[in-house]
Amino acid sequence: SSGINAEYGGITPRKTDALQDVVERGMRVSLTLRECTPEPCTCKYHSQCDSRNYGKPRYEVGGAGAAARLEQEYVSAVYEEIAGHFSGTRHSPWPGVVHFLNTLPPGSIVADVGCGNGKYLGVRGDLWALGNDNSYNLCTICRDRGHEVFACNALNIPLRRGTCDAVICIAMLHHLTTRERRLTVLHNLAQLLVPGGRGLVTVWAQEQHLDLQDQEPCRPSNTDSTEQGVGRRHFQDQDVFVDWQLKSGTEEDRKLLYRYYHVFREGELAELVQEVPHLQLSGVSYDKANWCAEFTRL
Repeated sequence: SSGINAEYGGITPRKTDALQDVVERGMRVSLTLRECTPEPCTCKYHSQCDSRNYGKPRYEVGGAGAAARLEQEYVSAVYEEIAGHFSGTRHSPWPGVVHFLNTLPPGSIVADVGCGNGKYLGVRGDLWALGNDNSYNLCTICRDRGHEVFACNALNIPLRRGTCDAVICIAMLHHLTTRERRLTVLHNLAQLLVPGGRGLVTVWAQEQHLDLQDQEPCRPSNTDSTEQGVGRRHFQDQDVFVDWQLKSGTEEDRKLLYRYYHVFREGELAELVQEVPHLQLSGVSYDKANWCAEFTRL
């Protein structure tokens, strides 16, 4: 319809129509037809697109204070609320992380930064594993399982420098909202290590297709229903909100919560590690839609 305003999707408030002659407008019917597609939207209007932004929080990071508030609202507070439900879906250790832990000598001191429900703290009984997480409720779950844990923010880890033979940080770094804060966490991991100590960090990957067959479509980016890795998603942006359907009783008693993620593009994690003094990058791999980086403290 010529009366549709393309920018705002409304009807232009005209009082006359130009047909063969200019006539006074009476009742007018205007139809807007929209194409429905099962595939993710590929339009270039990211901030205005209804498909991309429907139901998602809007945010703006203008400094350290704003970044901390965003992480508190869309990371820390969410995990506090979903801790029990989340823990019930995270029970199988990733083989890649288990392999890394199995390469450590017996008696090694290992710090698991962002340990979640502690599923890696008991992988080997001959290691001294200490976990920490920003969620008190997840720490309580770990403690109830007999693990050594304490609650803290990874931006300020209250452990003595140079006391750990190894550190792991699994699926946590992507919850930091700025590059500077992610780099600070990596600095903290480096400071925990003794010279020659080793580390493993994993993050969600923006590239979701590298371990998929061509006939397997990606899921919309705002879902989370896989145990190992991010799964089949389609991330057009790096800073995203992923929803969590919190179940509490009946099927109708569901609550929708959003978690912030910065999904890493190829090479980004390696670049961060290489910026940290006294860390030497040992290797980067791609595992179940995650980027993984191993490093050594010089």
